[in-house]
Amino acid sequence: MIQQAVILAAGHGSRLGVLTKDRPKSMLPILGKPIVARVMDHMREAGIRQFIVVVGENEGAVASYLSGSWHPDTEVRFALQSIPTGTVDALLLAAPYIDGPFLLSSVDNLTSPEHVKALLAQANSNPDQDVVLSLLPATPDVIRKSSDVILNGDHVIAIEEKPAAPRGSWAGIMLYAFSRRFLDYLPQVEVSPRGEREIVSGIQAYLHDGGRVGAVQTDWRLHLTGGSDLLAINRHFLEQGRDTHILSEIPGSVYIIPPVRIDPNVSVGQGAHIGPHVYLESGAAVGQGAVVRNSVVLNRAVIPAGEHCDGQIVSRYAPDSEL
Repeated sequence: MIQQAVILAAGHGSRLGVLTKDRPKSMLPILGKPIVARVMDHMREAGIRQFIVVVGENEGAVASYLSGSWHPDTEVRFALQSIPTGTVDALLLAAPYIDGPFLLSSVDNLTSPEHVKALLAQANSNPDQDVVLSLLPATPDVIRKSSDVILNGDHVIAIEEKPAAPRGSWAGIMLYAFSRRFLDYLPQVEVSPRGEREIVSGIQAYLHDGGRVGAVQTDWRLHLTGGSDLLAINRHFLEQGRDTHILSEIPGSVYIIPPVRIDPNVSVGQGAHIGPHVYLESGAAVGQGAVVRNSVVLNRAVIPAGEHCDGQIVSRYAPDSEL
């Protein structure tokens, strides 16, 4: 039975521009929680209580948050990947803490708790499968950015990382179930043309040896690669309504249109209009008479008095057009 999960959280997120200037991708906020905690929350809801988080250098905030502000009924260990040399090397760093079958997820990949439960059920009920993939129906453009998976009935017969010419209609997403035996295939994985060693190459080696690879399908996933993705993920959680709280004192003249999340220590001026679909992170400020809709305002960012903000990620470093 799977009781552990490995979370790959060492990437800084350079494609996110100024959003990761003062924090790693794993600490970008989703309605009051860093995305790493949201990924782990879904696994915890599915019954996982033991986690191994692979972090990069200078990312003490991740360990600090998970050690002090996350669920006390979980066990979280950390492995350091000082040089980003790919997912295989990251998993090998976590391997000393892995004592049985496990889930593996990237920190920027969110799907439903129900899918996580289905993935666990498939892996736990088929011990002859050392690998179970998460699949998403996808266009060729999406597959080119992930992996191309070919099925024969319920079994995977081929997988290719970021193919130039996709052959199938399924994309593999970075949420897998593995037996511990799969780790034996990782040392033989060669460096890719991108200079990294990737998990998909290990799965290819396993298939070549006649291994059985299962799959569980999901209808959706949220993937954080750019500023627009951070906006979309926060909107998704706002629409779920579970964390739509107003945790700062705001003037009675402020007009709120739900769903809205306002963290503690947010300043909102008289007569401001907030919502719908707005998240104000702790430390943000909205001036008098400002209008904020369909937006995320990050820590220490300011919406000036009287300004209209719609469909933006607002950072203290740059306007939305530069994200």
